[in-house]
Amino acid sequence: MGNFEGSVLVQVLFLAPAIIAVYWGKRKWDAQRSRSKAPFRELRRPAGESLRHKLETLDEQVLSGMVWLIFPPVLAGTVISSKSPLNAVALVMLWIPATVWTIVWAKRLWRLVRERANYQLGFDGERFVGEELNRLAAQGFEVYHDIPFDGFNIDHVLVGPPGVFAVETKTRRKPVAESGVKEFRVEFDGFRLLWPMGADDYGIKQAANNARTLAQWLSDVIAEPVSVTPILTLPGWMVDRKAPAKEVHVVNPKEIIKVCDTKQVCLTEALMLRVCRQLDQKCKLGME
Repeated sequence: MGNFEGSVLVQVLFLAPAIIAVYWGKRKWDAQRSRSKAPFRELRRPAGESLRHKLETLDEQVLSGMVWLIFPPVLAGTVISSKSPLNAVALVMLWIPATVWTIVWAKRLWRLVRERANYQLGFDGERFVGEELNRLAAQGFEVYHDIPFDGFNIDHVLVGPPGVFAVETKTRRKPVAESGVKEFRVEFDGFRLLWPMGADDYGIKQAANNARTLAQWLSDVIAEPVSVTPILTLPGWMVDRKAPAKEVHVVNPKEIIKVCDTKQVCLTEALMLRVCRQLDQKCKLGME
């Protein structure tokens, strides 16, 4: 037992400085935050803000998963090795649960890593589209990102003289053909998207529902009917439109301005200001 107790004591002695350092750092950081605040209270939500928070949560889960994957087997192996020598049967009986533990946590970690990769792709897509839309400010548009509603968010909203536009971003990876060439074209038949890997209505219904929700909300808070045009944008994909859009415009991000240009002026300056005032309030991001 002396050897076992000594091994545990050595581990505690080596871990203690790190634990104390983390505790001291947190206390100091909390004290610093309590004595100072950001010089501004609010700013407009940036593109992909909701996904950024999700990525932060997934990063914490991945880190926790790595600890649970590695630390318990290593600790168990250290404790066991500090005891008297074990026979082969005992070693196998201890190795089996350690292996099962590793397999279980490796699968969990792999799912988290894949989920994080998908969210990262969506985040990058929204940031890419956000940069394209921000260029429209020079043409008289107000641009809003990540507008929060109950249980979901609208990726982007444009407000300008031609009207209000709700933009849904959907980012998909490009398949690579056997020749090594990346497929980059998708067809839109007016109802569905025909991808190189199959057909679906990916994002079309969501874009239409978002536009209806936004139109209803704006009409209620402004007490005046406001129509919203739905746009689905696919960053990195060239869209071949085989039929006119029935309700939702499906475009590459660089084509969004063309959709706006096809609309006649339908917002007076006064109504545009009222719409923007409501969106400004809804898109405020608090600062600490």
